[in-house]
Amino acid sequence: MIKIHTLGTASGTQPYPQCHHVSTAIETETSLYFIDAGECGAYTAHNMGIDLLKTKAIFITHPHMDHVGGLGNLLWYIRKVGIVKKSGLTHNENISIFTPCKETVDGFMAVLKNTEGGFKCNYAHCTTPYADGIIYDNGEIKVTAKHTNHMPQKDGKYQSYSFTVQCEGKTFVFSGDMRLEDIDFILPEECDAFFVETGHHQIEDIKSEIIRCGKHIKKVMFTHNGGYIFRDYPSAEKRVKDAFGEDGGVICKDGCTYNF
Repeated sequence: MIKIHTLGTASGTQPYPQCHHVSTAIETETSLYFIDAGECGAYTAHNMGIDLLKTKAIFITHPHMDHVGGLGNLLWYIRKVGIVKKSGLTHNENISIFTPCKETVDGFMAVLKNTEGGFKCNYAHCTTPYADGIIYDNGEIKVTAKHTNHMPQKDGKYQSYSFTVQCEGKTFVFSGDMRLEDIDFILPEECDAFFVETGHHQIEDIKSEIIRCGKHIKKVMFTHNGGYIFRDYPSAEKRVKDAFGEDGGVICKDGCTYNF
């Protein structure tokens, strides 16, 4: 069974109670993989009982603060939990950080090197810039990056991406931030779940675009949510049911786990 934890579900809005910037974790029996690292992702994960020492890789969709603001804390907590437990990652292991903007990760690493102990770890951190295509395949999960047009290109390179994750015979798509017209490109013909942002889009417009493209999605999971959802959850949940049926769509909330 695959567990997908929505640790933070807010877009870059003003702060709302009990809603933190976007961060999601995919958990298998042996491993943990983060999609984006919003402000409180590591804190929420630890307090949900998720073992941060299982972390193998972190995938950043783009370098906006609501997607990377908690990266330093995530790496710091992994080290701290290992020290407290006197166990965890060893020098033979590595945490891979995939990002379209290496300078952002380098900045967080510079901050960490000036914290206690110089952030000395008995394991390695590896930062890998990526572009379109398969960026990770360890035999357990395969991650394919597909660009979106949320951010302008920089030096001819895309700066924002979606991820298609294949694991245990299932396919999940994480939209990152996108334009509606990106849906046709980033979605395969069918997938088990589409974790799609509402920070820039209305629920009904996402439904219309999925239909227009002829894509077959078993479950639409709304995350990176905009203020209109936080201000009136009951109304937003009704809109999702009206658009996708009783079981076809879910508004994700912080601190929830979905089993696939």
